[in-house]
Amino acid sequence: MNRRTIAIIIFVVGIVLLSIVALIFLSGQDAGQPDQTATPQPEVDELGTPIATAEGAPPPVEELPGDLPPMMEVVVSLQTVPRGWLITENELTTDLRVADSIPSNVITRIEDVVGKYARTDIFQGETITIDDLAEDITLIGQNEFGPSSLIPPGFIAASIPIDRLSSVAFAVSEGDYVDIIITFLFSEIDKEFQSYLLNSGIVIIEEIDEESGEPSIEIVVIPQLGTFEELATGEIAHVRPSEDQRPIPITMILQNARVIQVGQFTPPEAVTVPTPTPEVVEEEATPTPEAGEILPTPTPFPAVLAVALSPQQQLFLKYAEESNADIDFALRGVNDGQLYEVENMDLLSFFERYNIEVPPNTNFTLDITRMPPEGQDGAAVPTPTVDQTGGG
Repeated sequence: MNRRTIAIIIFVVGIVLLSIVALIFLSGQDAGQPDQTATPQPEVDELGTPIATAEGAPPPVEELPGDLPPMMEVVVSLQTVPRGWLITENELTTDLRVADSIPSNVITRIEDVVGKYARTDIFQGETITIDDLAEDITLIGQNEFGPSSLIPPGFIAASIPIDRLSSVAFAVSEGDYVDIIITFLFSEIDKEFQSYLLNSGIVIIEEIDEESGEPSIEIVVIPQLGTFEELATGEIAHVRPSEDQRPIPITMILQNARVIQVGQFTPPEAVTVPTPTPEVVEEEATPTPEAGEILPTPTPFPAVLAVALSPQQQLFLKYAEESNADIDFALRGVNDGQLYEVENMDLLSFFERYNIEVPPNTNFTLDITRMPPEGQDGAAVPTPTVDQTGGG
């Protein structure tokens, strides 16, 4: 390699080194200078709230594409509640929702929901609005859905007659829960005739008249046939009960039936177009009658009650009604939906459950007859008399 070639190589390497040094120097100057195109960010505290400037107001914040939209805390349902449910704090919580997607009737405080009824089914996680709630579910049910709004899913409603005693003194109202107490009266019947025992009997006595020689027939009807027994004297006696057959009562219960309607259902009045109010013509004032002269209109007591039960229980209740069973209602407490273990009640279970021993036969008993008080059934209360003669 000659000297000329070596000089060219050294010249090229020098130019390359100088270029590298110049590039490094220029890059260092660009990194030290601030970016004139970046948007200034406001100073924030630990919670992310902009710190006020010297003028007392937070600096304007320009939303970047990566920022979250404004959020709002709303009341949501923790679980699915059916229509007509009385809402408590146990079914509620709060959650954040995008403010732009929230309607104007949304509820933001839990205390505004507690104690109200669900107008419609509210599902888990659903935002609760004012339209979802009702102060009085019975009025909502009558005006918007009818009594069917109170029937739980899987249940059906049917009506049954009531009176003052069976309806807890008419204290039962729509939306209540009741237990239905049913008492059947069982009686023994003849297997062939399917009639109450004891059977009646007809005895035909045929005799021959000694004078005329003609037969005579006498028919004797025995209401309770009983039995014919031979006494110690050899005579035949007819033994029959001293009273009619006593039916055997058995009582059972249907639990947690919901009251759908009390009394006759009255449909809501139709909405009519308001008519213009006529002008009032001044006339002589009509004298107002005294308060004592106006008799209040008595409120009629309901005679029928509609309750919701499962189809099988409803069929059983219908059978009890057609069988002339005694049906009463027991009112339950608020939000008491528990099903209790209850045994049917009859005479034997009464003895066993309360450990009652049947007393032995004695020669004496208590006089349980009662004289009606004076003024009832025309009877007077008997007063003791004193024997003035000194007799016993």
